Amino acid sequence: MNGVHRSQANVSLDVAPVRRYADDVIVMSRPIEDVRQMLAQTPRIVEGLIAAAPAEALTFREADGAWHIVEVLSHIADAEITDWMPRLERILSDGGRFMPFDREGGLTRYRGWTAEALVGEFGQLRRANLEKLESFRLSDLHRQMTGVHPEFGEVTLDQLLACWATHDAAHIAQISRLLTRAFGRRVGPWRKYFSLLQEGRS
Repeated sequence: MNGVHRSQANVSLDVAPVRRYADDVIVMSRPIEDVRQMLAQTPRIVEGLIAAAPAEALTFREADGAWHIVEVLSHIADAEITDWMPRLERILSDGGRFMPFDREGGLTRYRGWTAEALVGEFGQLRRANLEKLESFRLSDLHRQMTGVHPEFGEVTLDQLLACWATHDAAHIAQISRLLTRAFGRRVGPWRKYFSLLQEGRS
């Protein structure tokens, strides 16, 4: 199962063409390029964080009902299939309503997967999505194009891309925090020097 998920592999590339507002060559804008570069780095950062983590750290929960690292990895891999690219394509085609995103859908899709397999899956899915993103040749002219979020209503392409990068950063921070707290259970009196090990700190 380690590899691009079947549902991702079967996604049609025959999406409606990007709407253009000028006949001149479209060049990727700096804000879009900044997001692309952030998205490109995330798989390597995540892989580095968990590379040497023991199994007990990968399944450590900081609270009842909270996700452990393997579940976080399942979530971010699933989002590459069901969230970011489908919504981006919707904006670039007809600007219609997004399908709701099941935040826990990845826990079902990837049940039984190891952390190592999930990191590999996420990396492959992300590379495929970045290739698609590059093929759209987005510019500042596209950033204010809109779609309809099922909860928030109208949102722009610029907001969606910023949310994608922010989502990456948030889950990188979450994985780092979980590792800190997993190892921090054994630090004894040094706990006082780690804000992430204090009660009520997140």
